[in-house]
Amino acid sequence: MEYRMSVISAVIVGTLAGAGLAIGGWFVGNGFVRGRMAERYVTVRGLVERPVKADIAVWDISYTASDDDVVKANDEVVKDTKLVLAFAHQHAFAANEIEPIPTRVTDTSRFGGNENRRGGRYVVQGGVRIRSTEVAKVQQASQFTGDLIQQGVVLNLESDTGAANPAYYFTKLDTIRPELLAEATKSARAVASQFAKDSSSRLGSIRRANQGVFEVLPRDASGSNSSFLEPRSIDKTVRLVSTIDYYLED
Repeated sequence: MEYRMSVISAVIVGTLAGAGLAIGGWFVGNGFVRGRMAERYVTVRGLVERPVKADIAVWDISYTASDDDVVKANDEVVKDTKLVLAFAHQHAFAANEIEPIPTRVTDTSRFGGNENRRGGRYVVQGGVRIRSTEVAKVQQASQFTGDLIQQGVVLNLESDTGAANPAYYFTKLDTIRPELLAEATKSARAVASQFAKDSSSRLGSIRRANQGVFEVLPRDASGSNSSFLEPRSIDKTVRLVSTIDYYLED
């Protein structure tokens, strides 16, 4: 009797164990299938470019004078400032578009002996900054700096850092940002849809999306120095590349 009970108990335990393994196997297998399905996705990029024009220009007109007498050098800069202001008004820049740049004085004797020094001991630099939304007017006026040189103004035509001068900027990116993002997403979806069609799949929902970075580039952008050259150009291109993962379904 005890032997029969032991056999029955063993059968029951074995059956339950088998059922447990089967059920567990179903869950594991189903999870594996879901995992494999989750791995089926395609990564695409949506590209959009839009031509824009700079809406503000910044132009630093700086000049220097040197003398062994710092007062005389400064007087020369004051005279040059009057000439530059007259030049700015001649080209129809309003008073609120013109602001003075703080005067700087350099004592060259601190950088070596007098025998290697050219000009006076003191170098005084002054300037006027023109900031205008009429970028075409700034561009045109900047082509007539020779008029100031003929009047004896010693111009520094390049900025200290080598940056663009005048510099032209596009400041209205926020007004077109939503529209460009929508176009980039539409572009990415079109690419993904074609991929799904070619692979006999259906396009599913978005798995992951990266908006990307908005870039403002010169109109004829090329090479790695495009960002450096961008402020020199009135005509620009705003570019956005968004990266999106789409699920693929059978």
